[in-house]
Amino acid sequence: MIALKDALPFLVLDLESALVRIGRGDMVEQLRKATLHRWSYDENADAAYLHLRAPDAGDGDAGEVVSVYDELGINLDTDGQGRLIGLDILGGRPIIAQLDAGTAA
Repeated sequence: MIALKDALPFLVLDLESALVRIGRGDMVEQLRKATLHRWSYDENADAAYLHLRAPDAGDGDAGEVVSVYDELGINLDTDGQGRLIGLDILGGRPIIAQLDAGTAA
């Protein structure tokens, strides 16, 4: 596993700013501490899903979906305790390409 901020630093910086802008600054620290557990990609939908692990994440029930960039289709998923568990990105091919390049290095 790798820290999300190390794997995708520019995405994390953009998301941090966007979270503060929409009044969800409470999620910024979780985003900074999250690790990338695995990812999947749906080629037909051009959608990437990043499975995250927060330091205190459990296997709780599904929580809320926080739409960070509605126009771009970026959503953060939380568990029932409000812990960050995933990131859903429409138009995710560039993100997956970046992740694949990072693992090949």
